[in-house]
Formats: sequence, structure tokens, C-alpha cells
Amino acid sequence: MYTLTQALHGRGDAGEPIPTVFKKLSELGIVIRQGQLHLIAAGPGTGKSAFALNLALGSGVPTFYFSADSDAFTQYVRTAARITGWTTGDVETAIHQERTEIIDAAVNQKAAIRWDFAASPDLDRIEQELAAYALIYGFPALVIIDNITNVNAPEMGEGHAALDELCGFFHELARKTESAVILLHHVTGPYNDGTNPIPLSGIKGQVGRVPEVILTLHRGGTEFEGYDLRVSNVKNRGGKADASGFTFARLTWQPERMLISD
Repeated sequence: MYTLTQALHGRGDAGEPIPTVFKKLSELGIVIRQGQLHLIAAGPGTGKSAFALNLALGSGVPTFYFSADSDAFTQYVRTAARITGWTTGDVETAIHQERTEIIDAAVNQKAAIRWDFAASPDLDRIEQELAAYALIYGFPALVIIDNITNVNAPEMGEGHAALDELCGFFHELARKTESAVILLHHVTGPYNDGTNPIPLSGIKGQVGRVPEVILTLHRGGTEFEGYDLRVSNVKNRGGKADASGFTFARLTWQPERMLISD
């Protein structure tokens, strides 16, 4: 039992913001905080994994990335391209030619990320991996689950109620570890093409109750004028939000280099 002031001053890192990566998101009042649960939803191929990776690399904080949706080869190519500025095609060529020494050195130096590539991790595995990490480094500042529908939790049943329970589990995990937990998630059918703003109601399973912050992503621009990634702040327990999705930040998006920037 605590007074409110005792709880505030004894909270540890909970509530501390992850270093700002995108100024345009800060201008919308979007802050990723330790000890809180965040959800990022988008259609397939829109760039939600790239967005999460840019948050991790750009912030530079210790990160644990559960990459159920993408294998080690894919994540190496993405991470190497983002760090070196090479195209993903150039990185793949270097891998096939077995000439990755320079890339390996850059990735090892700049990526403060540890990875788990189980295709369907269960909740025990996730907790055990984080506990093992904590024994060596302390709990990470950032935990990314890519994505929530790949998590194996049959004890929580199926459908919307199960997704809601999963969000509850990860909300408690964020509180317990004082990590900023980010869940990547899908959207409903009408928004799968990724070209229109996605409202709060467009998130698959209607799992908007638990997370403190929910962002949806859609694409804009063309190959000739350049692409942008548009980030809508559809829920923000600590500030302004627009559940329609039509208030968004435009970020420059270079898919061939996995680079997202203001």
C-alpha cells in the first residue's frame, strides 16, 4: 500500500520516456514511456516492423525484440541496411558473397538489441527470455513483440477476448519490468491495403482498451515523388489523440534502406 507520492518517487524507471526518435511524433504528443504498453497496427507490408526497428535503433536504448513474424536473415538485412545506409539488395549480395565483416562490425557496434526468433513463442518463453536478459543487463528499456497474433497462448482461448487478455498480460509485464512494451498488430480487412488512415475501430480484435498509446500506420507518396509513412495517434492516455486516424505525422520512408526519418 502506497501514498501517491510514495508510488511516484519509488517507481524506478517507469514513466521515463524513450529518447525521441521522430520530432514530428513528439509534436503530436506521442511519447513512448517505460512501464507502459503501446500498440502499433497496420496492414501487411505497410512498414510496422521497420517502424519498430527504427524506434529501437534510433533511440539507442537496450532492447529485446521478439521477432516471431520475421526470421534472422530478414532482420539482419533490415538492421544492416538501416545502420550502414546500404540498400537491402546490397546487404543480401554481401551475405551471399560471404563478405559481411564490415557490416557485422557496424551492427555489433550500433545495435543494442537482443533477439528471439521463435515463430510462435508462448508466454513462459517470453518471461524466461526477459528474466535471463535481466540477470546479465537488467530489464531492457524497450520490448517489442512482432507480432501479438504470433504469440502462443491457448490458455487464453480464441478471438477478441483472448487478444484482450494478451494485452492485459503485456500491460502487467510492462509494469513489472519497467520496460516500454510495444505490440505490433494487424488491422481489419478494409484497411489492409495500407493507403488510407486507420481509425481506432479498424484495429483487428478491437483491442484498444488496455494500451496507453495506440498508433496506426498507412503509406503515402509515390516512387517518383518519394514515399512517406503516416503515423496516426488514435489513442493517447497521456495527451491528445484522434480516434478517426485523420490526424497524422508524415515521416520520410526509404524502404530500400529501411530508413524512416522526419
